[in-house]
Amino acid sequence: MKATPSFLSHRLQTCFTLHLLPLCLLIILSISISACSIGDKIDRVADTVSDVTGDTVTALDGAIDALDRNSSAWQSVLQQTTDKLTADAQSTIRNEISDLLNRSVAATGTELRCNMDFIGSRVRQALVRIRARLLHQEVPPVEPALCHVVPAAVDMALDTSRRNKLEFFGYDFDTTPIKVTLKEKSHTSNVSSYLDRPTHYHMTLNLGANGVPVSSDSDRLTLEWQDRVISSIAIIQPATPICREKTETYSRSTFVTYNPPHTRGDKEFSGHGPEVWATARWINEGTHVNVRLWMKAKETRSDWTTAEGEHIVSYYTAPSGWRIDSIQGNMESSAHYIDTDHNEDPQGGGPNGPVKEFKFRGDYDGDDAGSYTGMDVYFNPLVVKLVEVANCAPASAVKSLEIKGFIAPQTIKRMQPMMLRLQRQ
Repeated sequence: MKATPSFLSHRLQTCFTLHLLPLCLLIILSISISACSIGDKIDRVADTVSDVTGDTVTALDGAIDALDRNSSAWQSVLQQTTDKLTADAQSTIRNEISDLLNRSVAATGTELRCNMDFIGSRVRQALVRIRARLLHQEVPPVEPALCHVVPAAVDMALDTSRRNKLEFFGYDFDTTPIKVTLKEKSHTSNVSSYLDRPTHYHMTLNLGANGVPVSSDSDRLTLEWQDRVISSIAIIQPATPICREKTETYSRSTFVTYNPPHTRGDKEFSGHGPEVWATARWINEGTHVNVRLWMKAKETRSDWTTAEGEHIVSYYTAPSGWRIDSIQGNMESSAHYIDTDHNEDPQGGGPNGPVKEFKFRGDYDGDDAGSYTGMDVYFNPLVVKLVEVANCAPASAVKSLEIKGFIAPQTIKRMQPMMLRLQRQ
């Protein structure tokens, strides 16, 4: 076999792209030692590169599958994945998984106020991004997640020393720009320069003398990501009223169909399953609710044919003048089973959570993954708590301030009649 310059260049480029420096050096050494058999030597080295990449992808697939089954086991899954990676595996991949483990463990303190399933879901998303980079696929964006704000509002009647900062707890605060705006009666200003990130799961906003210039004209502070509000914090002034609140139920009679794309294997399950996982999760976007659908169908043997993907559907829009404070009930529905025939299979769902019923299509005659394999999703009614969009303070925020001691006695005294009146409505 003759090794042409373009052929050699391609092999070397592949090697360096995969960050396998020892193997790259071996290719170069092979070139210098024996020109007559260089093609065979490069083939053997390139095969090793392919094997290492394949083993790494297999380890990542196994970890993602394990988290699909039990997201709360993320710590043991990450440790086992690190142990499974061979000595030849890319050092960058091993380091990323090790960093992910340390990063996630650090975020489990009591101050985080996010549950273990939430962290497991974030770990799974990180592993999917690592795999996508390794395979030169499109890498999903990293969206910051906010779990808790302390205090829930800012009472200007408090002494300045007791309202000198806001704290935000969540996940992935360090991966993307987050904008903070101060809304006042006459204008809105960008105050992001006063935001500090001690860790990826903790941010603080300076409200002190050298911080955000809150004043008697200030109405609220907002956190924004990619032009979307992810948190709104009321600034309580002497005349700030309690926001009106109401509950609304929305039902959709139609179902949503989703067929995930083919991602692995020959597209045909050939009677080997597939094993199927699916989730549907409500996503509160402030002015509207989306539903995030995810499905994975994986062959149980052979070349592990797989269809997997995510689809976001716009589901509900709040009426003008109102924002969605929260979604009532369970936020997520899931299903997991192994297909054993060519029939449609009703699975999962129930009265709680977004989904009343999943109806799956797994194996059939001919190609499956990317074409036939998919699901129809039937929904339960969506129940949302709406809060008035105005210069007001939500009752839930005021109650939180009272419990934590972040509100002045005179403010509570002034607001109590309004809160009682709203409760009776």
